Amino acid sequence: MRASRPGGFSLAPAWPGVWLLAAAHLLAFADRFIAALVAPAIKADLALSDFELGLAQGTAFVATYAVASLAVGPLVDRVHRPRLIAGGILVWGLASLACGLATGLGEFVLGRAVLGLGQAVLTPSALALIAARQPPDRIGHGVSLYTAGATLGRGTALMLGGGLLALLPAAVPLGLGAPVAAWRVLFALSVLPNLVLAALMLRLPDPDRGGRRPARRTALAPWLARHAGRYAAIAIAGTAVTLVVQTTNAWAVTLLVRRFGLPLSSAGMLFGVIVAVAAPLGQFTGGRLLDRTARRGLPGGRLILGSLLGTLPLAATLGLTDRLALALPALAALIFGLGIGSVATLAGLQIMTPRALRGRVTAPFMACITLAGFGLGPPLVGLLADRVFGEAALGHALLAASLPAYGAGLVALLLGARYLGRPTAPAAGMRR
Repeated sequence: MRASRPGGFSLAPAWPGVWLLAAAHLLAFADRFIAALVAPAIKADLALSDFELGLAQGTAFVATYAVASLAVGPLVDRVHRPRLIAGGILVWGLASLACGLATGLGEFVLGRAVLGLGQAVLTPSALALIAARQPPDRIGHGVSLYTAGATLGRGTALMLGGGLLALLPAAVPLGLGAPVAAWRVLFALSVLPNLVLAALMLRLPDPDRGGRRPARRTALAPWLARHAGRYAAIAIAGTAVTLVVQTTNAWAVTLLVRRFGLPLSSAGMLFGVIVAVAAPLGQFTGGRLLDRTARRGLPGGRLILGSLLGTLPLAATLGLTDRLALALPALAALIFGLGIGSVATLAGLQIMTPRALRGRVTAPFMACITLAGFGLGPPLVGLLADRVFGEAALGHALLAASLPAYGAGLVALLLGARYLGRPTAPAAGMRR
């Protein structure tokens, strides 16, 4: 495969399959964030507290995601990865439908749990494919396109869902009995594109899989032991970025409704526009910078450090201000800066990991950062709002949950500062 021209830049990836993987990421996050858009309606219909709502949105999803990820890693290194992704898409599509049919907390939690089970296979498989098929100096670019799919998925869920909520009545008559709540209709509609994408994914080739000879196995433990410091630094700092990203995404719409009195549909569409514009710009910027600097020390380490330092005052502004005109630019800049850190984390991990180990390294890594970002962040914000600050001070709760993450990430990178400036080629001598 021919590498990109030095200094050149093209939006198109070197391997076209990145587009299909990005589409899968888009739908995955759209399904994941429908609950955040309609959270106030779910809370009212199912009679949930803020803590129960955060538990259902985050912890229920991430519990099975984390457990499933531990089993996914070895599969990613051995089986046909597009087929594995297609199976996951079918599982999470059915789970999204189950969320729309839920009549109580238990059923909704179960639907979110199965959603996590299906989505656990996607990112480890997709990142391994991108790292194997993109040229070495375009891995960051490929990963940025893939992560942009996630942010566009959030934006699509918020903008399209918010628009449908504005158009649909609170209860939609379907001619099958009693009218159905609009938020339930959104969950049901999300199943259709998943079926189409699963069929397309089955047609995507995986040249490294499907032959008679199994993929060559490489010992994981000795490699991790030799590079424990590097992996610890990027894992803790990447987890910090993810926690702030996901808690902000989970509660931003509700914050706009409570703090500034915006209608739910308007808040959803407004935040959707911010996510759809600011996050991809940050991710493309991060991917471009990473491809230029990946071999200077810990891959992505400097970018993650800059992301954390740069967004900390923005998170404080968002949590404390009572002015919508100040909150919206701070929110957009926060999403942009965190997008740089997100790409640096995921692409940097692929660059520093040998090809034969990427599935077994990436899957538990994704379990850890998702456990913190989805499982700890959203319910912690809800708990702080319920028990400490009050519902009206949701911004204070959001900031209080984010500050420990910022502290942990900055400390990890400062303690690992010796890796930031040392030239590195951790996968040298091993087939990419």
